[in-house]
Amino acid sequence: MASSSSIYSQTLHNVTHTKLDELEKKRNTFEKHRNDLINTAQIAGDSLQKIETLKEGVLTCFGISVVDGRILRGTSGHPRLETILRNFDRFLAQARYDPSVSQQTLDRWQQDPSDKDSDMDMSGFEHVSSSKSLESRLDWEQGAFTPANVDLKAIAHMLQVSFTSATEDTKYLGNALNALRTEIKEFERDLASPVNFNTDTLNWTIKSLLASDLLADGKRDVLQDFLGHATMLREIADVLNMRIMALDDWSWGHEVLLEKRHQLNGTTKVYMDEDVLQAIFLQYIGLRWSVFWKKALRSFRSSNGVGKISHTPMSLSDRKRREFYLGPVTNYPNFRSMRLAMYRQGYFLSQLPDSVIEENSAEEGEVEADNLQQFDSEGLPRRVRRKLQTARVGQQTQAARRPMTRQIRSCNWSGSTEPTTREDQEDLSGQYKPKNAMDAKQSLLHLLSAEILINTRLQGEITCFRSQIDNLYSSLPHAPLRFADDESSEPRQRKTGVPGSHVLSEVMGEVVLFCLDFQINQETDGELLWRTNDDFWFWSSSLAKCEKAWSVTQHFVNTMGLKVNQSRSGSVRMARESPTSKKIMSLNTGDGLPRGQIRWGMLYLNSDSGRFEIDQSMVDHHIKELGHQLQDKSHNVFAWIKAWNSYAATFFTSNFGKPANSFGQQHVDDMLATHRRVQRQIFLASNDASSLGHSSGSVVEFLKHTIEGHFGTKDIPDGYFYFPTELGGLEVRNPFVGLLQLRGAVEANPDRLLDKFHEAEMEAYSAARSRFYEGELLKDAPSMLDPQFIPADADKFLSFQEYIKHRDSLNYDFNGQLSDVLSTLLKKPEEEAVETDENGQIKLALNELGNPNDLRGIVNSWYNMDAYWKWVVELYGPAMIEKFGGLRIVDPGLLPMGMVSLFKSGRVNWQD
Repeated sequence: MASSSSIYSQTLHNVTHTKLDELEKKRNTFEKHRNDLINTAQIAGDSLQKIETLKEGVLTCFGISVVDGRILRGTSGHPRLETILRNFDRFLAQARYDPSVSQQTLDRWQQDPSDKDSDMDMSGFEHVSSSKSLESRLDWEQGAFTPANVDLKAIAHMLQVSFTSATEDTKYLGNALNALRTEIKEFERDLASPVNFNTDTLNWTIKSLLASDLLADGKRDVLQDFLGHATMLREIADVLNMRIMALDDWSWGHEVLLEKRHQLNGTTKVYMDEDVLQAIFLQYIGLRWSVFWKKALRSFRSSNGVGKISHTPMSLSDRKRREFYLGPVTNYPNFRSMRLAMYRQGYFLSQLPDSVIEENSAEEGEVEADNLQQFDSEGLPRRVRRKLQTARVGQQTQAARRPMTRQIRSCNWSGSTEPTTREDQEDLSGQYKPKNAMDAKQSLLHLLSAEILINTRLQGEITCFRSQIDNLYSSLPHAPLRFADDESSEPRQRKTGVPGSHVLSEVMGEVVLFCLDFQINQETDGELLWRTNDDFWFWSSSLAKCEKAWSVTQHFVNTMGLKVNQSRSGSVRMARESPTSKKIMSLNTGDGLPRGQIRWGMLYLNSDSGRFEIDQSMVDHHIKELGHQLQDKSHNVFAWIKAWNSYAATFFTSNFGKPANSFGQQHVDDMLATHRRVQRQIFLASNDASSLGHSSGSVVEFLKHTIEGHFGTKDIPDGYFYFPTELGGLEVRNPFVGLLQLRGAVEANPDRLLDKFHEAEMEAYSAARSRFYEGELLKDAPSMLDPQFIPADADKFLSFQEYIKHRDSLNYDFNGQLSDVLSTLLKKPEEEAVETDENGQIKLALNELGNPNDLRGIVNSWYNMDAYWKWVVELYGPAMIEKFGGLRIVDPGLLPMGMVSLFKSGRVNWQD
């Protein structure tokens, strides 16, 4: 009989052989799958199809589950492979759109390297002729040196009628006006004090001036030096205090030079090249008046009986009925309160800061595209010459102001009799306060898109117009001026217009246009004019209200001696084909609204779909402009990349409209496809004037061949171009990465949210009816108006129509109510970062980077990197490690970071 030990040994031997046999079977099966997969991939079409075939085969081989196109974690027993493939799915999506994903990268994914080469041609650009520049200057001079024809008596009469209208609230309006006038007198006395300037006030004034684009680089350097010298600041304070005491004798001096600067969006603006002390002096006065007017006019509009509200408040009898049938009624949050909070925080006197130390900054390129191809009154393209504009802070390429510290005095701007506590808290939270002027405009597009969906479903239709004041600052006598490039000319006294890029100009513009805001609120029974500086939008479910608003606007503009910019004016009227239809149709707006399409940036509002869509013909014109600018920077790689980043990455992306749920996922797909077209048209070899003549259609391949042509260097990994400069890279920004990270987080079908709302509303109604009949209501809550009230039809529950009567002005307290729908539609998606293998080569390489104080973008901790850089390092890191042995391209001590920082901090010099 065999011993137990021999039996155990035999059993172990058998088990071992069995395991080995099973492993051999699995290996053979795997090899068969692998060979079949390689053979299948070989006959596939292009590289992307081959890679897609290989990926699907790997999923099958390892039993990895996929649901709705997404790889599920924890389904295969291979967590590292799952992570790699989840990222790989997203990198493949980038490759489908982004032509800068090179063949080298695709070959590496296939593990089948091959060398491809192509010729480079850097010829052929369309240059703007000097004759056009001269013609633009003559147009500007014609406006600046011709007196404005303004009827002061007509203006006075218009304002008299607006602010002393014969209504039941005239007494309240008069009291508010008297209080405002008293505040103005008190502030004027305070501003006349001889101790306005000291080192503290000069510090925040100079910082504010540096955040603007008023001064040229040389004078900006002088201001920067001032900040570090307390003695110099005290001397300047003494001079400026004397100047403010002699304000009656103030003048511009003998002359002020003018400087023309070409802007990224294709326009040319005129800047006053004034003395540094003069600039500080005017900036201080402008900031003080800005903060005063915002606070004072908020207080005025919040006064009892001043502002109107656009809906009829719920009557006492209605409230008692609702409380009897539904229990205690709560007002907030609701649809209308959300809109009012957005308006107060983002669009009421939006150009004026809340405090003197408020700063906004905008990335270079965040500026609205100008119509290089402009449009006639029907919204159709027409050719016009480019205009020379007076520079305005509201359209700066360098900086609007980002909030640092806010001192917000809130108001019950709607004019209701409810307490201001909730609104004060909302405004102080800054929940709806845009980061800068561009953010305000993007949010406005999102809001309008949301309300198109909501109004056409719930109200049946919506009408909207958009317009802009042409050359707003055009009514005051001004300085003796001379163009800096025309030394032979004599200074001429400006007859019309205030200086651009000055805070004082914004104060004057905002105070003037506040009167338009107020008139429209009064004449349209409480509707809002959504305005950012001189750009204004109005919409309503009532065509008559829109016509009235436009009539008031025209009367105001004509009386003030202003003009409307026809190329940025237009209107639409839309409705559903039926109450249950998902299809939107265009209706005739009639003759009472501006003709033409509603446009913003490179978008137009398609009245047949209700969506903002990218105007590809306008994109074509800006592709040509980009090609011209890149050709001009071809002598300097840093200047070239800075121009590319500002124009191709920031400017195009901003003007395509930032993604939000109200735009839907289709909009993101349109952006990706258009970015792909921009790169291909710029870099594909062709006879087109905008082409840089490279057959790959990729910015990376173009730069590779440029470097090879200059230095003879080949085989440069793609990551070199995208990695941050601190690691030795060139830091080319990739516009595809951010959009691909957002795409999956955007609502695929925004209209579906309204379907869910109707379902949730009906469920809430049914539940409320059940609670009523089952006697589960709270009948004696302290907040109830009359717990003893009993309606005549007490045995019959509210009808559904009575239940939904106040759906936009009450809190219905169920998930998915109308305020929730608006909040979801306005939500801007957050980037979904790629994942990393905790024990993989990328994490190990990041750990080796060392001191995080020397790094930016790609740092030594995965969790301290934003989503963009995680994508870049995961996609391009492996090839960088293979080429350089790590993520650093060169040792940190060898990088000329001082010079690089200087190049990066300067402004792009856009050419005419």
